Amino acid sequence: MRTKFLASMGLVVLLSFSLVIFILSIKSFDLAKTSAYQIAEETANKNGNYVRAELEVSMDTVRTLSYTFQEMKLSHDINRETINKILIDVLKDNPQFVATWTLWEPNALDGKDAEFINKPGYDKTGRFIPYWSKQNGEFQLEPLVNYDTRGTGDYYLIPKESKRETIIEPYVYPIAGKDVLMASAVVPIIVDGNFVGVVGIDIALDTIQKVISEMRPLETGYVSLISNKGKYVAHKDIFQIGKVVEDNRAKEAINSGESYTTTNKGVYEIYVPINIGRTTTPWSMEVGVPLGIILEKADSIRDFAIIIGVIGLIIIGLTIYLVANTITNQHLLLEMNERRRIEEKALRLASIVETTDDGIIGMTLNGIIIDWNRGAEYIYGYSEVEVIGESIIKLIPDEKRLEHDEILSKIPQGMPMTHYETIRQRKDGQYIHVYLTVSPIKDHSGEIIGASTIVRDVTAQRKLEKEMIRMDQMTLVAEMAASIGHEVRNPMTTVRGFLQLLGERKNSAKYSDYIPLMISELDRANDIITEFLSISRTKTTELARQNLNDIIKCILPLVQVEATNDEKSINLELNRIPDLLLDHKEIRQVILNLARNGLESMGKGGCIVIKTSFADNEVILAVIDEGEGINPEIMDRLGTPFLTTKEKGTGLGLAVCFGIAARHNAKVIAETSPQGSTFFMKFKL
Repeated sequence: MRTKFLASMGLVVLLSFSLVIFILSIKSFDLAKTSAYQIAEETANKNGNYVRAELEVSMDTVRTLSYTFQEMKLSHDINRETINKILIDVLKDNPQFVATWTLWEPNALDGKDAEFINKPGYDKTGRFIPYWSKQNGEFQLEPLVNYDTRGTGDYYLIPKESKRETIIEPYVYPIAGKDVLMASAVVPIIVDGNFVGVVGIDIALDTIQKVISEMRPLETGYVSLISNKGKYVAHKDIFQIGKVVEDNRAKEAINSGESYTTTNKGVYEIYVPINIGRTTTPWSMEVGVPLGIILEKADSIRDFAIIIGVIGLIIIGLTIYLVANTITNQHLLLEMNERRRIEEKALRLASIVETTDDGIIGMTLNGIIIDWNRGAEYIYGYSEVEVIGESIIKLIPDEKRLEHDEILSKIPQGMPMTHYETIRQRKDGQYIHVYLTVSPIKDHSGEIIGASTIVRDVTAQRKLEKEMIRMDQMTLVAEMAASIGHEVRNPMTTVRGFLQLLGERKNSAKYSDYIPLMISELDRANDIITEFLSISRTKTTELARQNLNDIIKCILPLVQVEATNDEKSINLELNRIPDLLLDHKEIRQVILNLARNGLESMGKGGCIVIKTSFADNEVILAVIDEGEGINPEIMDRLGTPFLTTKEKGTGLGLAVCFGIAARHNAKVIAETSPQGSTFFMKFKL
């Protein structure tokens, strides 16, 4: 007993002392290193903010010029001399700019390009392309060159294609016959949604290079400015300017606007993104500091701790060795090694379970949840605290309870259930489609003590499949309507005309009860064909900027007449909303179809509410009825052609609404309850 006690105590002391020394050295080293890294990062952010502020001046100025030219164009008070004077004034007030310029699309300025062909400041096209620079104290005018050539003309082509503010990558441009390395801040000129030109300011990189070269973080470090494509804009080594960063990971981080840190040849490097104006091509500030400076104190603390630890370990190790050499129990060592292996395996498996996207649920044979991973939390919306100890029934809709009981009854028999598709319910009440694999859990003796369930959410996949089916059905209806609609309507019109003539004859009295009925049925058939043709419409939607509220007010009398005849009512709740690009006739059809559906779903005394609102950058049309609601079994199939619950319905009204919504880049969403239904049509701005 004494021998075993000495061995155990010696081992505990040895491990404890080693662990303490190791932790102290690592912690102290990490603390000193982290502190130094923070200083380097703060330096990068500070210098980055300085450069950002310098570039923002250029971007703010050129943005103001763009707004000015847009307003001049819209007010039809624009001429070339005024624009040239504005460009010269900006260059005069900002001596740090190399040049100011603008480039307009052919005849987009004043329609007079032909009058200026090959005149001073113009080329053979006559387009308005003035380039103003300051040479020897005088303002010099040249026409822009190479603007239609990919690469050298990126200062024009990139903002034209993207229609966004842009900082052009460093490039060489000839000014007064001399090539100058520069970058450009460029903003497109957009009038009534159309691109008509660009305006820009050129920035000489030698000015930025001078500022950057004087920066010395932590006295021995350096700072570099890098463009979005990884080119050095400014560098301590002037010969590196214009070259590309060699580190591919750093280049990817710069391009995506992310921070990045690395160690390269004994230098700690940090890259901090610089977002300029509203551009989507951020630049990056690189700060490099020698690791020897950063880690000097950390190395000293770590080395001291290691020396003390080594000395202590040698002394304790010799003592433990002398004692343990005579009392080592081989069987005990083997058992410890086996236990360690099992623990490592358990930790590895636990890590896999916790990080997988699939939900993994452990439960007793009675269905009580005992394990719940992050995947299950994401799928069902319940946290681990909310479900542990609860019954699995909490996740199962009422109509699926028997199915679950059947699955659970097979588990004690050792019968697993694999790749079983069913429906489950989230915390928010939403139904989801899932694949389940249910397997028995056994203890060390092989006895089944519970069940594990692997859950995969396939709701999005099922929705996509249903939408593809609906689109195929819409295509089929469109083809049918296009091929037979007009052919059927022509003979029907003829028959209807003859019936009217027959009804006007004196000897047709005995048919007076039948002729109006036949005409009514012909009219009903004609209405169905009209809905067919509406679905199959292939003409381009005629969009015009207008307000949804105005369309609703325009069609309101028609809807109110139908409601009044049925002893029902219509209420409006129209809020202030922005104008949209709409086809007036098609939106009238949507409102009429949804309102009629609502009126037909209600009894006498019911009320329809037509409401508009603006939220989350969407204009929302809502039609709310007080009917009995929609059968949940057909909710997922709404908008499918020929789907109807009405005795005389065609099942085409909602299909027409869905088609019109698609042509307006909008979406139709339905919500229902026993107290009524609401149809939303949401337009993205």
